[in-house]
Amino acid sequence: MVSTAASSPDARSLCDAAEVLEVILDPRRRGELYPYLNRLREIEPLHRTEALHGRPAWLVTSFADALSVLSDKSLVSDARNAEIFDTGPGGQRFYDMVRRLLLYIEPDDHDRIRTLLARHFTPRAVARFRPLMEAVVDDLLDRAEEMGRVDLVGDLAYLLPTAVICDILGVPRGDLPVFHGWLNDFARRGDVSGITPEVERLGEEATCGFAEYFEDLIAQRRRRPQEDFLTVLVEAEDDRGRLGDDELVALCILMIQAGHETTADMIALSTLALLRNPDQLALLRERPDLLRNAIEEFLRYDGSNQMVQRVSYEDFTLGDVSVRAGEVCSILTGAAGRDPARFDHPDRLDIERRDIQHFGFGHGSHICLGSALARNELEIMLGRMIQRFPDIRLASDDVEYRDSFVLRGLASLHLEL
Repeated sequence: MVSTAASSPDARSLCDAAEVLEVILDPRRRGELYPYLNRLREIEPLHRTEALHGRPAWLVTSFADALSVLSDKSLVSDARNAEIFDTGPGGQRFYDMVRRLLLYIEPDDHDRIRTLLARHFTPRAVARFRPLMEAVVDDLLDRAEEMGRVDLVGDLAYLLPTAVICDILGVPRGDLPVFHGWLNDFARRGDVSGITPEVERLGEEATCGFAEYFEDLIAQRRRRPQEDFLTVLVEAEDDRGRLGDDELVALCILMIQAGHETTADMIALSTLALLRNPDQLALLRERPDLLRNAIEEFLRYDGSNQMVQRVSYEDFTLGDVSVRAGEVCSILTGAAGRDPARFDHPDRLDIERRDIQHFGFGHGSHICLGSALARNELEIMLGRMIQRFPDIRLASDDVEYRDSFVLRGLASLHLEL
């Protein structure tokens, strides 16, 4: 874990893109990310490197180039993007599972499965889960009020989306403690900027644990359907038949992993942004109608998902560079979201900002299916928390970040209520 106290060179003093990237990938400097993302974009908006995950990749930092890559249907997210997770025999179970996730399967299979799922994740469909989200939030805030001082990350942020997605899937609440370790270890293994032998080992254990658990739960639903989303998945069918067990296990892991990690991180990062910008916090309390717009601004200003990747089957030109077939384009979403060519005063939090566009949930055919669910959870938690606790404040100015780059988040955020 790292804090904002780590010393770093002045971003403006750096003139070499590789040197800037070295600072960006240094886990001791997570709290000072954006000056260096901005500097990388200024020096070399399209930077070719192997430093991120050991394979050639183009780092895309401008908003225009990011939008171009993510809007181009000839650029896809398939198994070649998953190759960055291949660490050899010691990490094979995790790598095999990632290749089965919806993010990395072949386009035809991706489109088929997404079509089966999409109608269940529209904003209208997700609205039926709001009473569940509200009940979970109110229960968490009741407990927080009794405590008086909380770690927003451990006591609130991670508990909300985990409880909600497990209830939706049909995972018994009594099994939640088992999931917490797996969720953390699976997510850490997925951050290609910080894989160690221990991270690899724990990632394998988490993968095996998840797979065995969901294989058993899927078998139960086949024998005895329930009123839950896992039963919906098990019974989903098109002209090619029903989903296989491997597909179902991968979907369950993706839903529970994606359904908790980035949402929990966004709750903490958004709260920190408000507490560091008290004028915006006061405005949001006065104008709760701005909350939905504020959430989009939080996602632009300091998002948890810091990288989206695409790859092309053919050579193509991006800006003034030639990208070869098979080379990965890694969009640094935090850099694109702070591009002054697209946003006025991009380093300023402005919850009244108009025409907000970000890549926090991806873009195009791979836009996150769970985005409506995440937005609802953010809206309910942030809205109720800041209204219920008018004196909420940081218990310490020293803020601790996780050492992850790809999934940016806080290790803890201690608050006085």
